[in-house]
Amino acid sequence: MDERTRAVANQWMDWASSFQACLRPVFWGLVRTPAEKRDAAAIEDGRKKCAEMMGILDAALAERHYVAGPFSMGDIPIGCHVQVWMRLPIERPRQPNLAAWFERLCARLPYKKLVDLPLS
Repeated sequence: MDERTRAVANQWMDWASSFQACLRPVFWGLVRTPAEKRDAAAIEDGRKKCAEMMGILDAALAERHYVAGPFSMGDIPIGCHVQVWMRLPIERPRQPNLAAWFERLCARLPYKKLVDLPLS
């Protein structure tokens, strides 16, 4: 992998940490918290923040198949978080580039076998 591709992949790995921070209250609120104890406002706030951040990724993916161009280490952490985002029972904005990237990830056997698992 050339230096530019590695640098872009590294940026997306850092970005994945920021995305995970806004995804956490949505995941924990909907998947790990009993319905009667859920904080609907916190879940909705997190959902809106995640949707905004996914807009950034969707725009970046308009110009390439994977986050750094070719499949790279940058796709792995954000791909894990996006799997959660895409499998949560929530409303998501239409983001066709993100959806196509997620489909490409899901077509990869290791991703399907190790990442795209039911939420629990």
